[in-house]
Amino acid sequence: MDSNFRSVCLLVLLAGALLLLGPGGAAALIVYGPPRAVPGAGGCLHDPGYEPAADQVCPGAATGLAGAQAVAVSPDGRSVYVAGNDDVVALARDPASGALAPARSPSARACIGSGAGGPCATMDETLSGADALAVSPDGRFVYVGASDTAAVSAFIRGRDGVLVPLRHGRGPYFGCVAGASLTGFAKPRCAGRLNALNGVDALAISPDGRDLYAVSYGLEPGTDSVVTLRRDPRSGGLRPLPGTRGCVQSLPGSGCLALAGLEGASAITISADGRFVYVASELSGAVRGFLREPGTGALEPLYGPGGCISSGNRPARDVSCDAIVPQLAGARSIALSPDGRELYVAAFDPGAVVVLRRNRTSGRLAVSAPDCLQAATDAGCPVGLPFLRGAAALAMGPGGVVYVIGESANSLVELLRSPTDGGLTPSGETPTTVDSLSGPAALALSPDGHSIYVASPFDEGVAALTG
Repeated sequence: MDSNFRSVCLLVLLAGALLLLGPGGAAALIVYGPPRAVPGAGGCLHDPGYEPAADQVCPGAATGLAGAQAVAVSPDGRSVYVAGNDDVVALARDPASGALAPARSPSARACIGSGAGGPCATMDETLSGADALAVSPDGRFVYVGASDTAAVSAFIRGRDGVLVPLRHGRGPYFGCVAGASLTGFAKPRCAGRLNALNGVDALAISPDGRDLYAVSYGLEPGTDSVVTLRRDPRSGGLRPLPGTRGCVQSLPGSGCLALAGLEGASAITISADGRFVYVASELSGAVRGFLREPGTGALEPLYGPGGCISSGNRPARDVSCDAIVPQLAGARSIALSPDGRELYVAAFDPGAVVVLRRNRTSGRLAVSAPDCLQAATDAGCPVGLPFLRGAAALAMGPGGVVYVIGESANSLVELLRSPTDGGLTPSGETPTTVDSLSGPAALALSPDGHSIYVASPFDEGVAALTG
């Protein structure tokens, strides 16, 4: 796509954004691009135990959606899972329309909660602070990461999509693995233990299904980590990889490989061939690359040029990368392009989306213009796009379209990827509002890319849109 045409598109979108936002912003979700809300009760579900926001129009209901901040779709496209606060909820998805409904009735039977006396019919103590989700490639198991209990738990996915806790794994594998719980929270009764596991923030499963990776932010400085959990594809159970090769941590002294640049580890993604793993860290403002050993799942950092890229605004003891991109401050979410040539990063603090070029053979990263879109104008990103304020999550559609959540701007933005250079341009559609939801924090796409699901911890719900 011609760079001059891209600049014109950005200026047109900027003018529309300023008119729509107005001086005080907007309460409803603002959508930049073609996505439209799914009509009817299946287009938005909220937790009936909480009063909806004054301007919220969310006709559907599902128990357990309080604090919804993670969402995932099963590979067969028939189930959507939402995690937040202390619960995980199973929702049935209509493959034709994308509409949602509780997987069972009454909806309390479709959710699992961490405490007795809670709204869900089933209890699992590991779920306190549930905030991360991953579904196995074969769709048989769902994994939930929890920040308060520092646990990763396995659940069996039933025919109707409802989850059943995996109490015991097979052989040396466990139904859950836990580390250092947050102060004031009891340690869950997990047979698997790993001290390097802290406040779990994101999960990813390797394409071959043999490993689950958890990134966690530390309870103390320097204890942020990337953990390898070996996975039994048959039973769904997990076990820590023994020795120092099973974890990477931001400071030495924990029994893990020490590696700077993991402070506030927040997101993880794996290349389609399973050879490389990339981790974004919000406090370090960095993206680090790792080579994955297929036999064990162990991660080896990519040292030297292209092994990491950072914002350059951290103390020297934290991270030092050869390449500096200031817009990576607050790096919170990452996604690879379908062909693996680009890695896209959503950075919360400047409200930016950064394009990193990737060598598919070596896995190393590089920067070349055009390299970013940002909420405010500066020398690195000359066109300001207010709707990217608080860029918190992004997802890559199968056709190369990138969707971004602007948490502070209360927006969902569609970005078009150039097939020649990987650069991004907001689609030229007129912005619209979706009254069903505000305060977006997470999103997920259906396997075919036709449905977009947005979770809000503020409105205690999830909305469905069609692309």
